[in-house]
Amino acid sequence: MTTQAPTTTVPTTTAAPTTTSIPTAAGYDYRLDEANVLNHLRPENEACLRQKLGDVTLAVLRTRPMDYAEADRAMRCFGQPSLDPVQPVDPGKPLDPPFDATPTWDGPTICTSHGVFLQPPAFGVAVGQPVADPTATTLDDGRIRLYVYAQGIGIVSAVSDDGQTFTEEPGIRIPGTEAGQPRVWRLPDGRWRMYVSKVKEIVSFTSDDGLVFTRDAGNRLTARAAGLTAISSPSIIEVEPGLWRMYYSTLAMPGTGPGGKRSGSATSIDLFEWTVDPGWRLGEGATLLVDSAEHPFPIAGEDGSISLFYGKFRASTGGPPDGLYRAVSADGLTFTEEAYTGLYFGNDPEVLRLPGGERIIYYGNFDPGIGGQILSATCTEW
Repeated sequence: MTTQAPTTTVPTTTAAPTTTSIPTAAGYDYRLDEANVLNHLRPENEACLRQKLGDVTLAVLRTRPMDYAEADRAMRCFGQPSLDPVQPVDPGKPLDPPFDATPTWDGPTICTSHGVFLQPPAFGVAVGQPVADPTATTLDDGRIRLYVYAQGIGIVSAVSDDGQTFTEEPGIRIPGTEAGQPRVWRLPDGRWRMYVSKVKEIVSFTSDDGLVFTRDAGNRLTARAAGLTAISSPSIIEVEPGLWRMYYSTLAMPGTGPGGKRSGSATSIDLFEWTVDPGWRLGEGATLLVDSAEHPFPIAGEDGSISLFYGKFRASTGGPPDGLYRAVSADGLTFTEEAYTGLYFGNDPEVLRLPGGERIIYYGNFDPGIGGQILSATCTEW
């Protein structure tokens, strides 16, 4: 079983403006936007959506489109079994799964959570809104730089000496709500490249110092090339000198259930142009592990194997709960040996090797009373 450490307060070094709402998008009519969750409110999912998004966000969504973080949270409220006849639901109690408590699970787990270390009002994010999608890199001086998505602000960063207590850095790395689900990678020439999701494509930004990023021309990979209607969550591993593999997954959209996600991969010799690998790594169409899998992150084993950490939701009845899982592959293409991490309802994993040699996993979760949270954990198996 996992344990939760007390929340660590992150020192604030910037005075970013607090965002309590997002300005109305000119000419926007949510009734014409099929992706807006307000068009999919039903008696069987309304209580859950109020838990996952909050009343303030639901009101604001009448004035603007949903962003990536909101859509990702809302997806877990769809696919609920309908109530027949419809019965009244306590607004304080979501239907399924129970977001307010970790379910009883006596089976094996491989990770132990160290608790929350970053949450609103960090970076000026309003309480109830998301701080999400962590990605990290080790700087030349040994410090850890963590990038996260801050609701209504963009991608921001914080630094740490030990990988656990972070101090916010001034400024915004990539502004705007379209820079969702970032993933940073150190290029062979020493620069940093940030890969981000833009629904129909994955694009990138490059930086000399890891602070000021410039948009690269074109796209790195399109949803169409990947065989998806929408693409998200790029993550990269070097499989051999001069050859890299990117893993990605389905981007959830309102009106679809929390399950049904699948993960694919592509390869590159320059980290710029990517070629899709045949088949699917996880999810429908995969060789072995066909359950829903999203936000994959790869880890290289000492024996040459590749592990993927990923979010799995709508887990089968009687099996391990929803949350983060890990699967192993000998070749990075066919994955087996799925294990439940014990990180209930965790998602968006990023694993980093700290300067001391030990690994740490950063991941996200959401508390309706607080907002999106970033947590850390260590695992006995990677």
